[in-house]
Amino acid sequence: MKKMIVTLIQGLFEYLLFLPLILMFGILVVPEVLWIWIPVLYGLFIVGVLFRTIFPQQKWWVYAICSFVFAIIPSILFGHHILSLTLLILLHPVVIYRGMMYVGRNWESLLPTSFMWYGGFGIYFVCYLLFRYVEKFQTHLTIISICGAVVVVIILFISNGEQLKASTLSKEKKPFISRAIKNQNRVYLILTSITILLLTNGKIVQEAVFQAIKGLFQLIFWLFGSDQGKSVVEETPPPAQMGIDLEKGEPNAFWKFLEMFFMYIGYAVIVALAVGILLLFIKRVRMLVMKALSKFIDFLKNIIFRSSELEESRQYIDEKESVFDWKEWKDAQQEKAMGLFQQIFKREPRWDSLTTEQKVRYVYKQIVKQHKKEMDFKSSKTPRETIEILKSLLTEKTTLEELRDAYEQVRYGGQSVEASRIKELRLLIKE
Repeated sequence: MKKMIVTLIQGLFEYLLFLPLILMFGILVVPEVLWIWIPVLYGLFIVGVLFRTIFPQQKWWVYAICSFVFAIIPSILFGHHILSLTLLILLHPVVIYRGMMYVGRNWESLLPTSFMWYGGFGIYFVCYLLFRYVEKFQTHLTIISICGAVVVVIILFISNGEQLKASTLSKEKKPFISRAIKNQNRVYLILTSITILLLTNGKIVQEAVFQAIKGLFQLIFWLFGSDQGKSVVEETPPPAQMGIDLEKGEPNAFWKFLEMFFMYIGYAVIVALAVGILLLFIKRVRMLVMKALSKFIDFLKNIIFRSSELEESRQYIDEKESVFDWKEWKDAQQEKAMGLFQQIFKREPRWDSLTTEQKVRYVYKQIVKQHKKEMDFKSSKTPRETIEILKSLLTEKTTLEELRDAYEQVRYGGQSVEASRIKELRLLIKE
């Protein structure tokens, strides 16, 4: 029973959230029985809640058919014309089916807090302008103003509860929150609401205080039996203003143009806001708008902070140049120049001055150097592997095998090679 009462209160708040649209619909469709139809519409919501509570395990199409069946009788009672009957038959089943949804799903998924703020404010903002400036709706402007203030206060309390739950960092749906914290937050919200009410209705509050003080003085003088109470009540009429009656001239053409200009700007702003609010209700369009806004904000940030980043980078470069060691750079360049000259004017060692081991290694290095571009040379390969590659390029395969044996003999075996063999190996080098 308690859960059903909570569900009905939640549905009543949603009904209050959409009340401007419902009121406009009623004024246009059923103006004669408007104040009978509005509570009946909420009664249809209660019918949906009761039906889903009694029959919880049914198919969705069963609930849909029952919604249309239950909506037939009230639609016929209030629909005096074909158009009004058609519109009511479309609206009433939606309200009944919405009541059924409240029984089977969580309120957070049916009416999220974000929609309360964006959707609720959007509905009341646009409808307030319509109720203020459209003559057919102007008589109900006070109702919209009062309901809008009530909706804002209720949304503040709901949002505060959601923030308290989120601040606990608990994964439970209903985390424990102490009663003292809840009461403290509620007192703050009540004081905030009262302050806003006083600020927005200053003249009314001032008049109420004045009337209360005047009534207090009347009571005091009446208790003491004095006739001065009447004199306190009587207000002195304002003195007649002495002035010369001047003929009213025609308004200035410039001011008329300026008034018209700002009026059209106001209409354009209202239309843009209305379209923007309607677009925000569509998820895909809302995501695109948010993405475009984020890109635009990033673009502005890049423009704003680009100059400061350039200044920091320039300052860093100046600091690097200021600690540059010119002497060290000069010595390095001299070493590079000396190495270049040594490489250009480098003289090959004299053959006769080399030892037997050096001659064999010299022949190996020279033949590899001469054919380095033709072969897939890698420094990681052994001399045996390198000579095998050379054998595929040169015709002197036997001589290359002798070079391989001689190289391994002097490099790894530490043995000498005959002079006749060295002369044959020298023929491999192209002079």
